Amino acid sequence: MSKVVEKRVLRRWLRGTTMALSVLLSMTTLAAESPASQEIARQELYAQAKEYLQQGEAAQAFALLAAQEGELSGEDEFDYLFGVAALDSQQAGEAIFSLQRLVARKSNFSGARLELARAYFDVGDDELASVEFSRVLTENPPENVVAAVTSYQEAIKVRTSAYKTTTQLYFEAGGGYDGNALSATDEQIFLGFQLSESNLAKPSKFATAVFGGFINRPVTTASTLLFTGRLDHRSTPSTHFIDSSNLDLGVAWNWNKEENSFSLAANNLFSMLDREYSRRDAGLMATYLRQVSKTLQMSTFARGAVSRFNGAALSVRDVNQTLLGVSAVKTFAASQVSLSLTKSADTTVDSASPFSTDGFAVSLGSSWFRPNGVQYILGANFSRTDYDDEYFGFTRQDDSYGVTASGVWPDFPAKSWVMTAQVNYGFKHSTVSLFEFDRLDAGVSFRKTFD
Repeated sequence: MSKVVEKRVLRRWLRGTTMALSVLLSMTTLAAESPASQEIARQELYAQAKEYLQQGEAAQAFALLAAQEGELSGEDEFDYLFGVAALDSQQAGEAIFSLQRLVARKSNFSGARLELARAYFDVGDDELASVEFSRVLTENPPENVVAAVTSYQEAIKVRTSAYKTTTQLYFEAGGGYDGNALSATDEQIFLGFQLSESNLAKPSKFATAVFGGFINRPVTTASTLLFTGRLDHRSTPSTHFIDSSNLDLGVAWNWNKEENSFSLAANNLFSMLDREYSRRDAGLMATYLRQVSKTLQMSTFARGAVSRFNGAALSVRDVNQTLLGVSAVKTFAASQVSLSLTKSADTTVDSASPFSTDGFAVSLGSSWFRPNGVQYILGANFSRTDYDDEYFGFTRQDDSYGVTASGVWPDFPAKSWVMTAQVNYGFKHSTVSLFEFDRLDAGVSFRKTFD
């Protein structure tokens, strides 16, 4: 017996004690009446209760029947009406007793079994509710009952999933063409010096492979812990010395209640370049999201991170990073528009290093949702980065512009697969010409998920 039912037992005992005198008087009165008179009185009682229920006055029906519970409980019609009245007046625990008795006596009484399943659902006993709803479906009920039961079963799935740990793995493979794999200038001479081939723009085909997944573990009905992992590799045969591999591990605590969401996430990224360990990045980010209306979502975030390069020669690039941002997403009938603004700062660990920066970025994107989950996406971005120290006697400022177009096709080429095609173009203008370049790349990838 559940705790909810135990509480109802205690409540019945207390109510029975306080009503003992009235029940005793009722019994004396009924005993004095003839059997025919008693039957008439019962039918009048049931008729009045039914009328209350039809009029939506379940509380009045419950009060009327509760006064005679001591005398009439155990009768089929009383137990059914009392159970329905209790259930419809938000007293599901009271309903369970009567309906359990009735179903035990009349196992083929589908209506009573349906009301009992509803009562279990209302008190939160999803396991027993599922059992009773399933039994109702085996009794060939009418279509409206099937629809109602199906709706309850879906609600049970949603409610139980709030406490169910979910896991997903995925694998992705793709490839394409990159017109400037090094993101480098095409000017061969800088300040009178001939630049090496490894510092000049060079096109290359590329191939990518990704393996990742997550574990989502509920903590409460409003919060979850999310563990993520991702291992990726990008190969560029024409410029193999920039072949990169990354392992990204993360954990996040997410809280969601009504229109408000908050998350606190940490991650650790380990990077390799040309099969050698090159860098580690670790960060902590807090995000707050507000659903302003059904079609407008606002969010803000703050992130702190450290970036540490491997080897004494590269340690000059070690920085501590901060990033602040706000964004808005507006949803329409079949599309979505997003706008984000960010402010960043990198502070070098070595005070003599020229890599300290301040910057900002703005991005605008739009998505169109088509039938069968197909999406088309367009985006544009701009960023400006100011360097605190001079480069080769120049005050350095970099402005970057970019546009992207992509399409997403779910269940292609087969179920549980997703195909993505993307084209990107970027251009960087810098007060130091060595860092100016443009870049066009295009690729396609296929992802397979395993739930």
